[in-house]
Amino acid sequence: MDVKKEKGPESLDFKGFHLSRVGSVGYRGFMPGIFCSRELTEGIDGGPESVRARLGELLPDNRIVCLRQVHSDRIVTVDDAPFEGFPEADGVVSADPSTVLCIRTADCVPVLLWDEVLQVSGALHAGWRGLALGIVAKGLDLMRSMGCRDIHVGLGPAIGPCCYTVGPEVVRALGTEPSTSSTGSLSVDLHAVALRQVTAFGVDPSRIHVLRSCTCCTASYFSYRRDGPAAGRNLSLIGGDACSLPGLPAL
Repeated sequence: MDVKKEKGPESLDFKGFHLSRVGSVGYRGFMPGIFCSRELTEGIDGGPESVRARLGELLPDNRIVCLRQVHSDRIVTVDDAPFEGFPEADGVVSADPSTVLCIRTADCVPVLLWDEVLQVSGALHAGWRGLALGIVAKGLDLMRSMGCRDIHVGLGPAIGPCCYTVGPEVVRALGTEPSTSSTGSLSVDLHAVALRQVTAFGVDPSRIHVLRSCTCCTASYFSYRRDGPAAGRNLSLIGGDACSLPGLPAL
């Protein structure tokens, strides 16, 4: 993709960040999303209300869609999402490139989807329950039903098999081969499970982008497994001016 970033006239200092006010409108072509580290949401509780308020300060000209995530396989479209509400779902798809889609994670796999030609985007929250229900394949299928044929997939930072020990019921639900430690504990690779759904769907390998950072090992990310209920949430964003925020691009 030929992308050119143009300098914008504005900037914003916020919580120690110096954010350039350039985003989708400052680029040629449709922009992929961004995976943000914990600094963006440090100091807030990580719930959808707090997250949307924080993003509203940073991206005041954008509509921001946050979900009330419930570890399901339910995916909504932006047209189904009330302007001020929080749909109970774990995925959202939009044909409006000016809308910011937000997923909150603290070990689960954030999945960003986009089609440059039709400018359709999606964001999925893929924990083990959602993956067991096939949420990634369902998100891809929804985008295909909207006419998308050249879909890109970005898998963001999530807990790695180095830290994700689970019980046999999780292994069975995911239908994956676990790793077994010397003490007999089981661990699974959520990235690999998500990637299996992507490749089974037939996404071109050149359009699959994986960031394998382990949220539990890496202090720059929130981790429920490491920090417990007090853990905040890492944000994964696509659409609007999301790419003006600090983080790792999905592409």
